[in-house]
Formats: sequence, C-alpha cells, structure tokens
Amino acid sequence: MTTTLIALGANLGDRQGNLQRALELLDRTPGLRVSAHSRWFSTAPIGGPAGQAEFVNAAARVESTLSPLETLAVLHDVEAELGRQRRQRWAARCVDLDLLLFGDLVLKTPDLELPHPRMAFRRFVLEPAAEVAADLIHPVIGWTIGQLLSHLNSAPNYLAVTGVPGVGKTELARNVAAVTAIRFVADSDAGLPAPETAPVQPLAAERARWRRRAELLARQNWTAETPVIVSDFWLDQSLAYSQLWPDERQRAEFAAECRMDVIPGHGPRTTDGASRPVQPKLLVLLEAPQISERWKSIRAELRRLVFQRGNGPMLELDASRPDAALVELRAAVEAMW
Repeated sequence: MTTTLIALGANLGDRQGNLQRALELLDRTPGLRVSAHSRWFSTAPIGGPAGQAEFVNAAARVESTLSPLETLAVLHDVEAELGRQRRQRWAARCVDLDLLLFGDLVLKTPDLELPHPRMAFRRFVLEPAAEVAADLIHPVIGWTIGQLLSHLNSAPNYLAVTGVPGVGKTELARNVAAVTAIRFVADSDAGLPAPETAPVQPLAAERARWRRRAELLARQNWTAETPVIVSDFWLDQSLAYSQLWPDERQRAEFAAECRMDVIPGHGPRTTDGASRPVQPKLLVLLEAPQISERWKSIRAELRRLVFQRGNGPMLELDASRPDAALVELRAAVEAMW
C-alpha cells in the first residue's frame, strides 16, 4: 500500500459533519484505509469571493492500493456525493478534498500535480498535516511535513521573487506589496553593468551586485514582529549569472563566497565569517513561456537552483498572466500567516 496525505476543508453547511462523513466514505472505499486524521482547525478563507465563512480544515493519512488517478477519482466522487458543485475557484464549498502526497511520487499532468504545488507554504494545510504525517517527506523539497511547518513558524517574514530579466519581477513584487500592505525592498543596479546589456558579467560586477543585495537584506530588523517583506531579487540568482563566465575557477570562487555555513545559535554566515542575510520563507520563480535566446542558459541554471532539494518552499508563477500571478501570490502571502 502507498501512504497518501489528503487535505480536507469545508465552509458551507455542517462543516465538521461533512468532513467526518467524507472520512467515513473514504475509509469504506475498497483499496483505501484512513489510518489517522487530525483534529478540526478553524481557518479564515484565502482568496476567492469576499464574505465567505470560516473553514474547518483537517488532514488524513490514508493507505491506498489504488493508482494516483484512481485515488483522485475517489476524492471527486466523495465530494460529489456530499453535494459539492465546482463553479468558481476558491469559492465557498461544502467539502474540499485535495491529494497532497502519494508516497514519494512526483507527477505533473493536466489533471493532477504531485506533490500539491501549494501545500508547502499553506498554514491551513501544514498544521493539520503535521498532526498525522509529520514524518512524511515532500519529495521535491526534501523536507518532512514537520520541517515545513517549523520553517513556516520560525523563518523570517520574507518573500523573494526571482526570474530572468524582463519577466516582470519588480512589477509583481511591488504590486503584491501594495495589495497586501507588506514592505517592498527593491533591487538597484546603480553603477553596475546591467545583465541585459552585458553578455558576459565580470566577476567584480556580480560580486558587487550580490554584496549590495545582501546588505539590503541585512539592514532589515529581522525579528518575530518584523513586517512581511518582499524583494524583487533572490540572493542566489547571482550563482545562475556566474555561469556566463568562461573561467570555471572564477565561478567556483564566487560560489564559495556565496555558500552559506550555518552556525547553530548564530544564524547563517558566509564563509568569511560575516553575518549572511536572511533566506526567504517563500521563494517565487516568475517564468515566461518565451524569452530571449540570450537568457535560456541562465533560466535553466536558475530553475536548477530554485528547485534544488533543501531550498525550502517555492512557488512557480506564469509571467505571461500577470493578473493571475498576482492573485496566486497574494493568496500565498495570506496562507502563510
């Protein structure tokens, strides 16, 4: 049997009764067995039409002998039996069942994406899930559910938006700051060669760019009460640009300078012992379907770095749909707190 993780939610009708009934129906389905479920959590609605009632959320650990798509079909059948009608995304619903994990499977089809692409930073998902599946591992990030929740609770209130030049990072970061009343920290390349005009970046310029960005973040007062901050850059994106340099030794030296050495009780530090600025609670990758040929190698390296195991929660957004990207990022911000 495969261990799966399912999120449950409802904010219409007998919310707790609907979820309890859903668990019973799942447990009675041949090929499925509910091995544990969390207590009930009350959470504010995220995204969707205004004026919705609070949700009741829970999580269930379910053993399955079915395939992922068969398991998903069962979830949809249970939703239909309990009266769910899918009319508008994130609208009020009498029951909502999401397949979050299916063992260590990584899958992306038009009908199903595993792991669930937004589970790693949603508090209303992680808090119930940690009660029944703290040991399960997110197969892309490489962290357990318990570690993801700990990161959500302890990481500084910081989001970083990254992507190749011209995709709209600054506009997205500025707009989400405006609609969520969080603080925007803007990049500035004053006095440095712009990546879009210089085909090869000298080591000194990229080192100066990295240090200036690091100083921007280091100047923030990172405490538990710090207001949420969003930047239109990610420190480690400099490592992607270093791939433009033909000198492999220079690339290795720069990577060593940027490498983090975490000292217990003292926070992150650079290899020279200086305090290293904070890393994001959520990393956002803004992608465009079509980009200049010049940036294709940078995009490939940037994607490799963003999706590297151990980086923590990330969210990929489509730059060709800026309004939708803003809606997604706003909901992500609201779901973390």
